[in-house]
Amino acid sequence: MRWCENTSGGRLIKPEAFTISLQKARIQWQCESDETLLMSALRQGIELPSSCQNGTCRTCLLQSNSTRHTYRIEWPGLSAQEKASGMTLSCVATPAENMCIDDSQWAPERSAGAFHVRTRDPFFLVLDKPSGLLSVPGKGPSKSDCLSTRVQKIYPDALVVHRLDQATSGLMIMALGASAQTQLGHLFSQSKVQKTYLAKVQGHMPLSDWETIDAPIYADWAQRPKRCVDPRGKESQTRYRCLQSNGQVSLLEVAPLSGRTHQIRVHLSHLGYPILGDTLYASEKVASLSPRLLLHAHTLAFVHPFTEQPITVKSNLPVEFLSL
Repeated sequence: MRWCENTSGGRLIKPEAFTISLQKARIQWQCESDETLLMSALRQGIELPSSCQNGTCRTCLLQSNSTRHTYRIEWPGLSAQEKASGMTLSCVATPAENMCIDDSQWAPERSAGAFHVRTRDPFFLVLDKPSGLLSVPGKGPSKSDCLSTRVQKIYPDALVVHRLDQATSGLMIMALGASAQTQLGHLFSQSKVQKTYLAKVQGHMPLSDWETIDAPIYADWAQRPKRCVDPRGKESQTRYRCLQSNGQVSLLEVAPLSGRTHQIRVHLSHLGYPILGDTLYASEKVASLSPRLLLHAHTLAFVHPFTEQPITVKSNLPVEFLSL
């Protein structure tokens, strides 16, 4: 894992190692060892100009203005003529090895408030939350950065309607104004918002139609913040079905019918299929199979509380979900 920033492209000299400039502000994100900077931005819901996404640009719109670091890259997938002329774009270049920016003046806590609006409506926003980002502020200054705070800097009247766990990525709604918050809150409290998630789990699950886990969830106060299946708990139901399996890992579509804390994670672990990267409900071995929790809020469907039109929103899949 490494911290990368958006960089300016251009004509490069062919030696294996070369120096590029890094931007010190605006955008910063985590980039996996096998993905390009552009792929990592899209995976984490960072909104980029359309020219970045369709490959029509030749110079990054976010210009560099600070220090320099040395990188090693491989030639990206450009045309033979462009490669022959020495042309590449650093945003689509794949680093040849893991990199670490050693800069005492830069820290992850200073990352910019980037977020991606999936759908914008006069009454609400549907946002793509990256894994690892809090939905709302936590206790203490180290937990002040969150999706709701980032959004409210641009949309001051944006209000929280529901939350996702910090480790979960995907779709989250924020209301625009108190009236919209009340109406959307009613939809959630009355289970009129259909939510589906994707989860990568340990173990082989046969392909199947929808099945239901019906098991009460109890707050295990001795092991906070963990929950557990216990007869003393609140009634909880989760629907699931297997979409793919390679015999060792399975990709599930999951639809919670109730809204308990950690419900999907608790239910799948109880069923014997813990989610990869789950540090709370999976064994240490299963948790180590992914650097993040592989649970993604993929779709939201509901009837617009003011226009009464059906609304369905789907999120882009993070790269971790694209194959088994």
